[in-house]
Amino acid sequence: MNAHLLRRRRRDLATGLRPRGSRERGAALVEMAVVLPLLILLVFGMVEFGLLFREKMTVASAATSAARTGATMGNREAADIRILQALEAGLYDQVDASVIISVDIFRAVTATGVKTGDANTYVYDPTTTCIWVPCPDPLDPGYVVPSLWNPVDRDATLDPGGGGLDVLGVEILYFHTAVTGLIPGVERELTERALVRLEPNVFGTAP
Repeated sequence: MNAHLLRRRRRDLATGLRPRGSRERGAALVEMAVVLPLLILLVFGMVEFGLLFREKMTVASAATSAARTGATMGNREAADIRILQALEAGLYDQVDASVIISVDIFRAVTATGVKTGDANTYVYDPTTTCIWVPCPDPLDPGYVVPSLWNPVDRDATLDPGGGGLDVLGVEILYFHTAVTGLIPGVERELTERALVRLEPNVFGTAP
């Protein structure tokens, strides 16, 4: 062994110091113990917010698709059930009662898009034949006429001056569940909304 290294080791032993290699390994372990939890939180955070963003985009797209269906349905009696079915299709027919809390189909203020009191609220319930409660399907035995904004009362007539035509909104209240539970603020209720003006009904009021 080199005489210089031998003298340094004897000096370290005499002063109670560990060899340099051992000290460096100990420092690396301490640094890893500090950095590793932060790295894990960072990775989990990316996963959680990535899933949240994906779910948000999926629900927003489904709301837009449902609203467009409502625009084409105009003031037909079956408009609301068709809107809800379009929503189901937009969610890839994987609607979950623990995720979708409620769906509002409402009339919005034309100029501002603000939600009015003319709103029909539906809750997903796969145990019923209609799947939605109250049932807006005229062909279902459990059909309930929407009382707050009956589809047949919607303005789908274009006035000569360019007015008329109600603005229809679809608002989805849903709950996002965290995967890891380690990131605060991820698990919460969220809302997505889509607005569209009804298309002029030029083919009559067929169901």
